[in-house]
Amino acid sequence: MTTFLALYHGPTVNSSEVLAITADRHLVEEFAGRLLGARPEPSEDPVVTSIEEGRRKALELVRDAGE
Repeated sequence: MTTFLALYHGPTVNSSEVLAITADRHLVEEFAGRLLGARPEPSEDPVVTSIEEGRRKALELVRDAGE
């Protein structure tokens, strides 16, 4: 399974253009680790909490893929 990062830039999401794409395993793992280090504000909404828990688990799997 391929995991990749894409960097976009623009005034809005819809008008942004891709600047770079990488599938370099080390960059992808490092980025996933950094995202895991950022703790969002806890939500009282159980749906949002469930999504966040799933997102964190997915990032952990990407971060640890090279081990």
